[in-house]
Amino acid sequence: MTSEGIDPATVTAMVDEAVPGWKLQAPTWAAAVFDRSGVIAYCATSLDGFTAPARSDVFRIASMSKSFLVACLLLLVERGELDLDTPVGQYIPSFRNLSGEVVTVKMIISNCSGLPEDNAWSDRNLDIPRGEFVSLLQRGLHFSEPPGQAYQYSNIAFTIASMILEVITSEHYESFLKRELLHPLGLDDTRYRAGDYDDRFSLARGFTTFDKGRNWIEREMSESGATAPIGALFSTVDNIARWSGWLSEPFEMAGFGGGQDGEPRVSVLSGSSRARMQRIHTVIPSIGNRWIPGRNDAVGYGLGLVIEHDSRFGPIAQHSGGLPGYAANMRWHLDSGIGVVAYATADGQPVASRAADLLDAVLRRLDVPARRIRMWPATYQAARRIDAMLLTGGNHLKIADMLSANVFYDIPADIRRSQFRDAVAGAGGLVEEVPPLASRLLWCTSASQLVWRLPCRDRDLQVRIELSDVDRQPVQRIAVEPLDAELDGLPDGADLVVRHHLPLPS
Repeated sequence: MTSEGIDPATVTAMVDEAVPGWKLQAPTWAAAVFDRSGVIAYCATSLDGFTAPARSDVFRIASMSKSFLVACLLLLVERGELDLDTPVGQYIPSFRNLSGEVVTVKMIISNCSGLPEDNAWSDRNLDIPRGEFVSLLQRGLHFSEPPGQAYQYSNIAFTIASMILEVITSEHYESFLKRELLHPLGLDDTRYRAGDYDDRFSLARGFTTFDKGRNWIEREMSESGATAPIGALFSTVDNIARWSGWLSEPFEMAGFGGGQDGEPRVSVLSGSSRARMQRIHTVIPSIGNRWIPGRNDAVGYGLGLVIEHDSRFGPIAQHSGGLPGYAANMRWHLDSGIGVVAYATADGQPVASRAADLLDAVLRRLDVPARRIRMWPATYQAARRIDAMLLTGGNHLKIADMLSANVFYDIPADIRRSQFRDAVAGAGGLVEEVPPLASRLLWCTSASQLVWRLPCRDRDLQVRIELSDVDRQPVQRIAVEPLDAELDGLPDGADLVVRHHLPLPS
């Protein structure tokens, strides 16, 4: 069993069945499922005439590199050397902003700078000399959106972010990254250029086809120039699993909605900064040629990562990487840390959608909760008293000392008792032997809220309570309602992600 109690044999069987069936138009492709303890299962396949990559093979992660850059920038923020709300021009005087509006550091790393999307240009300009890029800035950049208002994926913006780091630190990004992040985290197989690997490593070669796979053209690996920080890194599935696990680690600890207490395994960057990377800062609209899964309630850009709010599993962080000859994706469920990393040795392949499908299948097979939420002690204590009151007749006056003034103002005590008795009678009456409260907890939206089951003979009821922290009498709402009342009015088969939040007593 893994750290999340996962049976590796179950996951391995799923991966071995799914990955060969992806039918990508690429010479080779590979995928791994991981949790915070590391890779659980790996599978790779290849077309005739090619060799399936080994788990230890090095592949180009392209724009997945952006999360590494942002983590380095947030290190500077924590040290008081960088303010994300500072205008870019204060750090980079050569940044000539033709829009006339303020562009902050945060805007450029959350993809709302207003600079236009530039993937096609940047894919072929990783080796642009620094002087040439500075000249481009000095000529002035035109904006396709007002800064701070709309999502635009800009590699130029992230290149500017790397220049800000170099101005502040007076050193090359590559050396800062290696010393401050890669080495402390044990990411020894993640490197800046292909030439950094010796003969012990096998590097996945990238290919392109112009005739649907009848012929393959091998792509040269471009050198690292001024824009390299946005997409130059190479890595392995094991290193990406470790990186992803470290990023998701704050969500398993108390204080971030996770269900486990504990100290971070490596405290290079605080949990709050890592969590900051993994929440939506800029909403991503649905447009024709951008893959946005229908199962998501919302999608947006965080800081160096894309954040999806899955309608069943809640927040998932991910990022794709693509360069001529390569396509890759990493993604993980924030609460559990379970994730997928996948790559193909050809550009333009739907690796992200395949990885998303695989992660969804694994999470569903394991029935993973969307979030594990540790309740306030007061929430569970209130639930125990309210439950006992309801099981002995429903006289709310017995617990008046814990109810805020609005409770009886909203519905007087005698009416509450009458409504409760009618609801119980309509459900056939309470069962004679009621299981302990801990076994009847259903879901919660936060640490201050709880829903639990009230078992009846014909059909169960549920109790919903909400607490506030502004009154010595904290319970501000009590509702007794039919089981699954939150689904009333929704289409058949509809669900709500909060119903998959697992409440944990403190």
